[in-house]
Amino acid sequence: MIIFSDENLEVIHRSGSSPYLLVTFNEMEMRANGSRFWGQRLCEKADISALGFISRRPNWFPAASVVKAVEAAAPILHAASERILYGHSQGGYAALRYRRRFNATVAVAFCPQVSIDPKAVPFDGRFTRHFSPDLHANMGIAPDHAAGRAYLFFDPFHIVDHQHAVRIAALQERTRLVPVHMTGHGTVRAFTGTARALSVIEACRGDDLPGLRGLARAARVTAPMRPYQIAMTAIARHRAWADRFHARFGPDFSPVEEANFLYHRANRHIRDGELVTARAMLADAMAYQPDNLGFGRRLEELDGRIARLRAAGAALS
Repeated sequence: MIIFSDENLEVIHRSGSSPYLLVTFNEMEMRANGSRFWGQRLCEKADISALGFISRRPNWFPAASVVKAVEAAAPILHAASERILYGHSQGGYAALRYRRRFNATVAVAFCPQVSIDPKAVPFDGRFTRHFSPDLHANMGIAPDHAAGRAYLFFDPFHIVDHQHAVRIAALQERTRLVPVHMTGHGTVRAFTGTARALSVIEACRGDDLPGLRGLARAARVTAPMRPYQIAMTAIARHRAWADRFHARFGPDFSPVEEANFLYHRANRHIRDGELVTARAMLADAMAYQPDNLGFGRRLEELDGRIARLRAAGAALS
């Protein structure tokens, strides 16, 4: 049942038998459509009481809309003895940003951002196109946003997500960092499945850090993105390992993963002066994503460089 809707988000309420209310926030790829919310399948399978906050676009849940939505949901929130906030990426940000607004017992955040304001996070340009000064003034996660306990799951090898995690933990008290190695920005996908997701929620409810670390170890071993993340991480320092992992697991990469690997491996070849090899890889990456303007520009730059080198070589011969 929709209990709130405006130009930025909508909120769906689901009644269930759980001893807590799960408040979920979607990742940016999901859009409000009046009938679904992020984590809905989990809530249906486990009969969890839920409030699903769903953005209409990648907008990082503007505060003005969230304040109104919380007012609309006040009877439901007041009736819940435990309120658990749960989200990934932009949803993870919201779960931490609004801890106090919901008087949360627990917040569970996967790969959140401390902000998307380019002035606040010059190290992260992934979401700059979604930043709006009008919507996102003073959007950064702050110390006075904290309430209850928070558990922040991230991949320490993902340099940008790691920086966000460390900054958030320094700002918000009672925030526990839970590393899940070699899962990239898709850490939440390592915990796919009702049983595994419920185990995470229960361990967070019980503040069971050893149990969470054990769940993280088990999840990362079987994580579907692990071979891809190992190959990507190895490009910088262990190029032969990257190539071996790609040769072994590349056929199982998704088209996006394959294109990204080829692009970054080509850039490493360029830095190593192996321009012809790099060009072949960039061409292969373009075959997977022919409309990727970044790939196209990089290929044009490389073709120009190769042409200049050949011209210089011909002039000297």
